Amino acid sequence: MQYVWPSSLVAVLASLLAFPSPAAFQPRTRTVHVSATDKQGSAVTDLQAADVEIKEGGKVREIVSAAPATIPLRIALLVADQGTGAFQLGIGRFMQKLLGHAEFQLVSVVVQPEKLVDFSHDGRELSAGLSRLGVRGRQPGAQLMEAIQDAIRDVQHEARRPVIVVMRFGGEAASSLSADDVREQLRKSGAILYAVSAAGAQGAAPSQARGTDAVSVQQGQFVDAELAEGAFNLAAVLGDGAKESGGHHDQVIATTHAKALEQLADELLHQYEITYTLPDGVKPSDRLSVSSKRKGVTLRAPSRLPK
Repeated sequence: MQYVWPSSLVAVLASLLAFPSPAAFQPRTRTVHVSATDKQGSAVTDLQAADVEIKEGGKVREIVSAAPATIPLRIALLVADQGTGAFQLGIGRFMQKLLGHAEFQLVSVVVQPEKLVDFSHDGRELSAGLSRLGVRGRQPGAQLMEAIQDAIRDVQHEARRPVIVVMRFGGEAASSLSADDVREQLRKSGAILYAVSAAGAQGAAPSQARGTDAVSVQQGQFVDAELAEGAFNLAAVLGDGAKESGGHHDQVIATTHAKALEQLADELLHQYEITYTLPDGVKPSDRLSVSSKRKGVTLRAPSRLPK
């Protein structure tokens, strides 16, 4: 015999199905990670939601919360020091400050990228990798753009805050990689890029247009053009690319690079998770602007979000 539902019960069920669930009334939110520093470059540790203004797609959004970031860091360290070992001390202090809050990948880029440690938080393993970042034969020609592209792929992780830190002496090899392509890959990854360059690293490479015969001069000019284009693309990634990701590019003298890396570690250790709402019916934008309402405080966040 077929069961017939009472008409009153049918009416109740119909009304429940037609009425949106409580979750449907919850506002849509997005969360971004923000760094806050003072005029001396030191981390600000007491940032409040009232200190922050967020615009997405050019429109001011309501901030729900501003709290210290709790997601562990995943940091790729790319060391293009021409084999001098100059960054070894600074890297050691950087890792020591963040140990327990991050896992690290160590990559030596003398010429081709060489992974010394592949994402570990084990102190002994990291110490062994760090010992291999000492003097190892001075040689220019690092394939740094390729190393950055590899790191963008490796550092992505849904349960981590991905970060790439580049340390360099300059004199990199020419690369066929486009700055626009690498910056787009960086945006899609959600990783933050930081760069620390030794003073003079941005200088032009010595001209290769030498010799007396026309063929040698022409070949040298061709090499010069390749190096210049590669340097332009690398500068765009380390400059504009870092800024777009929420990071920055610092140029330091040899005696201050360790301090710069310690400050960077402190900045990462005190990042904030800023959560804001999107109005109903508004399509999320990949353009973001985060600014400080507090005098003397600088906020850094991605300006181009993953879609």
